[in-house]
Amino acid sequence: MNIKSLLLGSAAALLAVSGARAADAVVVAEPEPMEYVRICDVYGAGFYYIPGTETCLKIGGLVRYQIDWDDQDEGWRKTAAARVNLDARSETEYGTFRRFIELHFQHNGQEYVVDTTDGSSEWSDTQGSWIRYAFFELGGLMIGRNDTLFDGALSGEFDAGGGDFINSIRYTFDAGNGIAVSVALEEEDNNFDYVPLVVGKVSVAQGWGSVDLFAAYDDRFSEFALKGVAKIKATDALTLELLAAYESGATWFGLADFYAGYEWSVGGYLKYAVNDRLTVGAGGQYFADSHFGNFLTNTTTEVGNDDWSIGAVIDYKIVENLNAKLAVNYDDGDSFTDGSFNGFLRLDASF
Repeated sequence: MNIKSLLLGSAAALLAVSGARAADAVVVAEPEPMEYVRICDVYGAGFYYIPGTETCLKIGGLVRYQIDWDDQDEGWRKTAAARVNLDARSETEYGTFRRFIELHFQHNGQEYVVDTTDGSSEWSDTQGSWIRYAFFELGGLMIGRNDTLFDGALSGEFDAGGGDFINSIRYTFDAGNGIAVSVALEEEDNNFDYVPLVVGKVSVAQGWGSVDLFAAYDDRFSEFALKGVAKIKATDALTLELLAAYESGATWFGLADFYAGYEWSVGGYLKYAVNDRLTVGAGGQYFADSHFGNFLTNTTTEVGNDDWSIGAVIDYKIVENLNAKLAVNYDDGDSFTDGSFNGFLRLDASF
């Protein structure tokens, strides 16, 4: 065999081996492209797109520590609370589709409890948790647990406007130019009857401030409640708030409590922003001709007491997302043996 034949044979062998190895080569799949969380600025700060969707989500909440006092109590009352909320939004052919949840967790410390039946005693935690909000909105329609549509009061901590959280179906028509009209069907009791509370509201918001007018009907005693709240910007720093309310009889929207209120009430509050950190306010509210619902006769019982409350509030922003509120109130009138001072110091750390 000559050298030329040897070289040609070696080259052919190498090509055959290389071809066999190429046929057996392992193919490595390329990794899927990573989808990073994207900022969603359509609905304001704090929203992010849920990966793989066009839904924007914001996670928020707060940690609260509050010290309450009342000269009718035996000592300080302290509360530690936490709130967590989820706000999800997306756009549809019917408008913005919003889903909102807020959970509240609270601990009031321990109490020394004595069993009056056998005389035994023990330390017991006073704590609880509940759903504050759980609703969805599509366009102008809202369904779920929310503040009553009748919700509206002064910015003080002494005042009363009636109503609370409630399950409801609500529709709001935005007429433009700061004008909106809302109507709601609300249910105050579970499995009570088939007739809901009916509430209406007209809102006007302009550069000078806002006016909200409320009307509600309660079929339990066939009574109604009316209310108006105005907030007027006297200057950029000074705001005047006014409230007037009327109750034909006992309703769930009572100014004192559920089915306990007053025939009429007027109040005012003056709030002044000293700077971007400090705001102070003071005001009062007068309550005339008290009454309550008599569930034995299904009628309103007139008591006729006249009462009043005054109070002052200091709000201070310590740092970003950490706010302090100090409230001092005084309540007096026919319903009180003696006037009562009360108030609280509240620290809210939000996120």
